[in-house]
This record gives sequence, structure tokens and C-alpha cells, in this order.
Amino acid sequence: MSNDARQKRIDRQESPGTGVFYGWAIVGVLVIFTAMAVGLAGANIAVFIEPMTKDLGWNTAAFGWAQMARMEAVIIAGPLLGLIIDKYGPRVLVAVAGVLTSALVVSLAYVTEEWQLVAVFMATGLLGMGRAADLFVTAPIAKWFVRRRGLALGVALAGTPLGVAIFYPLSQFMINTIGWRSAWVIFGIAGAVVIGPLSLLVLRRQPEDMGLVPDGDGIERALWAGETSEVSWTKAEAIRNPTFWILVIGFTLFTYGWSTITIFRVPHFIERGLDPALVAFAIATDAVVAILVSMLVGSLSERIPSRHVLILGVCGLLLCAGSLVVVEGVLLLFVANIGYGFGFQTGHVAQNMMWADYYGRRHLGEIRGLALPLTLGLGATAFPVTAIIRDVTGTYTPAWVVAGVALVLASIALSSARPPMKHHR
Repeated sequence: MSNDARQKRIDRQESPGTGVFYGWAIVGVLVIFTAMAVGLAGANIAVFIEPMTKDLGWNTAAFGWAQMARMEAVIIAGPLLGLIIDKYGPRVLVAVAGVLTSALVVSLAYVTEEWQLVAVFMATGLLGMGRAADLFVTAPIAKWFVRRRGLALGVALAGTPLGVAIFYPLSQFMINTIGWRSAWVIFGIAGAVVIGPLSLLVLRRQPEDMGLVPDGDGIERALWAGETSEVSWTKAEAIRNPTFWILVIGFTLFTYGWSTITIFRVPHFIERGLDPALVAFAIATDAVVAILVSMLVGSLSERIPSRHVLILGVCGLLLCAGSLVVVEGVLLLFVANIGYGFGFQTGHVAQNMMWADYYGRRHLGEIRGLALPLTLGLGATAFPVTAIIRDVTGTYTPAWVVAGVALVLASIALSSARPPMKHHR
């Protein structure tokens, strides 16, 4: 390539040989990563609860404690992982986390005791996989995009519902045909084969490391617009700001609400007499809704305040919780799941946009690495609490009511959280 051609490519911010801004390659790999994370004992664990408890004679609470252990492990690992992402980028970290988590998923095929399940989930949490999308996606995307951050985040976070659409029905099919133990082995091997190589080949820390600038608008535009005009906060500055703590409280309540619903709705539907295959299909339907919503909400968040968009997500989750209370047939099965798909994904994209827009891109990994453990610390109690409510009362219904209250309180807190102002001395 001649010097003139190379300079033209740099000015256009293109990836070599593609004519496309390299940031979109980062987005593409993170979509694949978050989709695969669903199958690595992520959201698809919901499909495994019924066959594993039946075969192993466990209580449902075992899965609640396992989920909580994973979330609490993220509390320990989050600050360090966030610091690593800011300093070194996600390339090696995502590859290592993906391969080690895949090995742990294979080990699930051999568990016989409840403590083994808890230990495996805790180990995946220490690798950051309990909230893979929040830790490994938000900070890198925020570094590669500013003007188009909403759309890029929406596309990248669509990987999670895409994974649900694939792995929920696939998990049910594999459990029915080859059993849950063999299913875990196959998912684990697939995760290692896909995540490791792709991460090492494509992921990079930030555009400046490649002589590029965010959004791929060209160097002249970036200089004219002042790419550095986005105000970035350090972790120390953020935690001294009241808005940070309002977000932490609001997202803790939001996390409690969706955590109550996310995996236990599956056994709840089955207990209400609905066919497991139909339930898996309905879950996949909510994932398709979430994929479409993700990109729409991402673009919408570039135009209106993210905190307003998040309220729409809360409304979707409240629709889901209400439907769960009264569900008896196919119609409300789909209403509940579509409400969840719309609500969770809308809230998820808006949440990640709020953190990036409020505190900037330079230290976002550290800030999210601190905030995420705090929001998960109490939010994750939803898993064992929901399981205990079910085991004690014989029904999940009281848990859905508690989730609804938490979501309403979350909407009140987050709607009041305006972007913070940084005062220069």
C-alpha cells in the first residue's frame, strides 16, 4: 500500500481491506462473545433447573445460591477487571475468561453435589462472566464510539438476546435428545473454540492505539469537533458525586427486579402446566423482541435522555411480573416473555448508556468495575430469596410482587438522576 493510500485509509478510519471503521469489527466480536456467554451456564441455566433438580434430587434453592455466589464473586473481581480493561483492553482478558469459563461449563456435566454447582458458578463470577455484557462490552464500546455510542451499544448488547434465542431452544432440544450432562460438554467446547481465537484476533483497547479516533469520522472532523470534549471522570471524582450513589441505589433495585424474573419464570411456567418445549419457544420469542428493541433503543438513547428510556424498560418488566402472577395459558405466557424481552433489554441498553454518558470513556472500566459489584451485591439476593420463597410457600407468586415493588422504586430513583456537572477548580 502506498503512503497516500495508507493516509487516505487512516483519514477515513477504515479497517484494512474492508472500508469499514474498525470499531464495528469490535462490536461484531462482542456480539458473538455475549451470545456465546448465554450458553456457558448463563441465562440458559434456566432450562437446566428442572432436569438437574429432578435427576440429582436437589432443591431449587441450590440454583439461587449458585447465581448469588456468581454475582458476589463479580463483586470481588469487578474492580480489578475494570482496571485491566481500561489499561490493557479486553483482548486477552476476554479470551482467557471465555476459555476458562468454557472449561468450567464442561465440569458441570460431572457435578453430583449442590456445593459443586455453587463452586463452579463462583469461579465463573471471578472471571467476570456473571455480568459479561456489562464488564466486557460497555467500556470497550464507549472507548471506540462517542457520537454513535448509543447505536454501537445497542448492537453489541443485542448479543445477549441473540444468545437466548439460540441457546434456550437448543438447550431444551439437547436435554431432550442427549441429556443435560452431554449438553454442558458440547456447550463448553463450543465456547472455547469460538471465543478464544476471535478475541485475540480482533479485539483492541481503543482507537488511538491503532492511529484512529472514535466513531470513524476522520481525523479532521475529530480535531474540529474536539474528540476530547467529552468530559471524563476518574473513579475518585465519581464516587464523590451524589449522582453516582443515586445510580447505584436505582440500579440495585432494578437488578433485584429483573433477577427475580430472569431464570425462575421458566420453572414457574412449567409448574403452571405449560409444555417445556413451548416455554423454550416463548423465551426465544422474547429474545427476538429484545434483539429488535436493542438497536432501536440504542439509537433512541442518542436522541432523548437515557433515564427516560429506562422507564420504558421498567414498564415492560412490570407487565411481565403482572402476567406471571396470573399466567395459566399460552397468551399470557407470550405476554410475560415479550414484556420481559422488551423491558430487560431496554433497561440494559439505557443503563449502560447512562454510565458512559454521565462519566465519559477514559476511566469507565474502573467506574463500572466499582459500581457493578455494588449494584449486584444486593440485587443478587433476588436469586436465593426467590428460590426460598418458592420452597417455603410452594409458589413463586409472592416473589413476583416483591419484584414489582423493587422496579417501581428503581424507576423513581433513576428518573431523578440527572447528568452530573463537573466543577473545574
